[in-house]
Amino acid sequence: MKWLKRIISKEELPSTVAFDELDGWLDLVSNSLFRGLSTTADKLYGEIGAMRDKLTQKTSKLQDAKPKADIPDAIVKIGLPNRNKLVKNLYSLTEKITIPTKTDYKTVLAFYDTTASNIKFVLDKSAKTLYHVRSLFPDEIKDVVAEINRLRASLNLLVTPLKGKESKIMNLERVPEIVEDIKAINSEIEKENENVHKQEEECSADERRIETEEKRFRAIEVGEEWIRFKELETELSTSKADLSALESEIRNLFSPINKELKLLQKQDDTGRHTLTSEERRAISSILASPIQALAEDINAFLIAIRNIVEGDTTILKDRKRDKTLNWIDHLLSSELSALKGKHVLLESRIEETRTKLSDMTIHEDRIEIEQSITHAKGQLSRLQEGNARSKRHIVSLEEERTRKERLLLETLERLAGEEITVKFDF
Repeated sequence: MKWLKRIISKEELPSTVAFDELDGWLDLVSNSLFRGLSTTADKLYGEIGAMRDKLTQKTSKLQDAKPKADIPDAIVKIGLPNRNKLVKNLYSLTEKITIPTKTDYKTVLAFYDTTASNIKFVLDKSAKTLYHVRSLFPDEIKDVVAEINRLRASLNLLVTPLKGKESKIMNLERVPEIVEDIKAINSEIEKENENVHKQEEECSADERRIETEEKRFRAIEVGEEWIRFKELETELSTSKADLSALESEIRNLFSPINKELKLLQKQDDTGRHTLTSEERRAISSILASPIQALAEDINAFLIAIRNIVEGDTTILKDRKRDKTLNWIDHLLSSELSALKGKHVLLESRIEETRTKLSDMTIHEDRIEIEQSITHAKGQLSRLQEGNARSKRHIVSLEEERTRKERLLLETLERLAGEEITVKFDF
C-alpha cells in the first residue's frame, strides 16, 4: 500500500487502482469528501454526551418534583401517572444514546439516524403525556424540552458536513456491494471451472472405458467360440422351426375328425351314448393334443374310436360316418410312428443344442460387455450434457461479471469525477 501513503500525502486520488485495493481507495475518497469530519464529530460527541447527562439530570429532577399546593386535584390525578410514563420514556432515550468511538462518515450517519429516530419516537409517543405533565410541572418540562432541542440541534450540526453529499454517500455505500457481488461471481466461476475440469476427466475415463470394452467386444465377435455359438444358435433356430412345422403337420393330420370327436364327447356328456373310460381317454387325448396323443399308443386310440363309430350307426350320419371311418383308416395306414420318432428326435436335438449353448459363457460375456458399454455411454452422455450446462453457466456468469465491472467503474468515476481504471486480476 505504498502508493496509498504517497497519495494521501499529495491529497489526490489515483486514476488506476487494483481491485483488491479498492478499500484503501474508498478511504481516500471518504477522507477527501468529509475532510474535517473527524475533528467536528469528536467535539460534538463530547457535547452530545454532556447533553445526554444533563437530560438524565433534568429527568431525575422531573421525577422528584412535587406538585404545587394550589394545583387542582383533577390535574394532579392526571399529571402524576403521565409524569411516570414520560420519565420512563426519557430514561429509555438517554440509555440508548451511546457515544461512538469512531468518527468516520458511516459511524456518524448511523449514530445520527439511530439517535434522531429515538428522539422522534419518544416525542411522538409522549406528545399527549407532555401536555398533561406540563400542566403539573411546567418549569421541569420546559427544562427537559429545552435539553432535547439542544440535543437535536447538536445532532444536526454533526451531519452538517454530510449535507449535499447524499449522492456521493450513496455511491460510497454502493461500491462495497458491487465488489462483493463481483467476488461472489468469481467464486462461482471458479467453482464451475473446477466442476468442468472434473467432468472432463470423468468423460475421458468413460471414453477410455468404452474404447477398451468395444475392443473386447470386437475380439469376441471374431473368436472361434463366438462363431461356434452363432452356429449353435442357427441350429437351434432351425430345429425349432422344423419342430413347429412337424407339429403343425400333425395337428392338420388329425383335424378332419375333430368335429366328429367333439360330437362323440358331447353325446357321452349328455348320456345319449356312454363311452368306456378307455374310449373317453382316447377321444380327449386327441382333442387336447394330437402331438401328445402321438407320444402314447395312438393306434390303440384310433382303433377304439373306429369301433365306436362302426359299432353304432346312430352316432353319426352316413356321410359323416363314412368320412370318419375312411380318415381313421388313413391315419392307421400312415407312418405315425415315423412322425413320432421324428418329433422325439427334434425335441432331443433342441434340448442337446440348448445344453451346449448353456455350457458356453461367451454369450454372457458378450452381454456383460454390451451392458458395460451401454452404461458407460449413458454416463458419458450425462456428463457431457452437465459439462455443456456448466460451460454455458460460466459464460453467463462472465457476462454478469462484466456488467458488474462496468457498473463499478461508473460508480467510481461518479465518486472521483474522472475516469478510473481498475486492474481486475482474475
